[in-house]
Amino acid sequence: MKKIVSSLILILSIVVLTGCVNIVDDKDDDFETITITQEVTKADSRTDENATKETISEVVPVNPKNVAVFDYGILDILDEVGLETLGIEKLAVVKSNLPTYLSKYSGQTYGIAGASLFEPSFDELDLFDADLVIISGRSAWAYNSLKKELNNVAVLSLAVDNTDYLNSVLDNLDILKQIFDGNTAFDALKTTLSTKTSELKEMVSQSGLKALIVMTNGSAISGYGIGSRFGFVHNELGFVAADDKFGNGDTNAHGDNISFEYISELNPDVIFVVDRTAATSDDTSSQILDVTLVNETNAGKNNRVILLDSTAWYLVSGGYNSTLVMIADAQKVFNR
Repeated sequence: MKKIVSSLILILSIVVLTGCVNIVDDKDDDFETITITQEVTKADSRTDENATKETISEVVPVNPKNVAVFDYGILDILDEVGLETLGIEKLAVVKSNLPTYLSKYSGQTYGIAGASLFEPSFDELDLFDADLVIISGRSAWAYNSLKKELNNVAVLSLAVDNTDYLNSVLDNLDILKQIFDGNTAFDALKTTLSTKTSELKEMVSQSGLKALIVMTNGSAISGYGIGSRFGFVHNELGFVAADDKFGNGDTNAHGDNISFEYISELNPDVIFVVDRTAATSDDTSSQILDVTLVNETNAGKNNRVILLDSTAWYLVSGGYNSTLVMIADAQKVFNR
């Protein structure tokens, strides 16, 4: 009887001690975890008008082996550091509209995370058996659905704050460093981005140039300003906004409709052009700006109508290589 009691006490002691260790044991692999505070969107559907944003604590595995990614910017970063370096054994991505430099992830070696950046493929993800799912702006609405459909899997939202773009990217690099066990490669990426941004900002501050950001899409032209999805031009690089009264706010994803007459009257020193048509197809629409009213602005006369890399600015915003391209694009102003 004493032996039985002693055995029971030993078993109970093991159970209690095990309960104190921060380990995920839902699969064959055991993971240490970290807790990350994040803002998520709570919605029942992509079109839920009653969606709310909440700050929550998410328990995330350290060194996850199976990772699903709904953001090309994050895929850009993981690719730069290297999946093998990070210990990622299986990766699921959204394969529609993959940028050329990430096209290797379109192969059958990699799983399917969703039909688009907006729509998770729950059946595919269930079979994929993810340790971690990373979402961002376009897929932010899916947080609740992913938690429900994938048995409470760790879901991390790494959306970029357009009102503070660079710091947001640097914060994401810090979070990824924590998840991947302190890998110092992320520090090197941070240093490069910070240095190159600071160097260009110094050049911009001395120029005093007033810039307008426009996006073409078919026959439509939209303008964007401080704090908009392309606000990096103003907020971090320091270009003076040619018009600070429009196109602002993180929620204003589509900008404000503008006309050739408006551009002519505003007469910016620089016009940065994002061709949205080119970002998702083989067609282009930026040529619609080749009109007299635009060509006779200060920007037009001084060859400072700058066509931006639409893949970097529109599809892969928030990545490492994409941000380097964004910086190089803006620097073209001084190479004309």
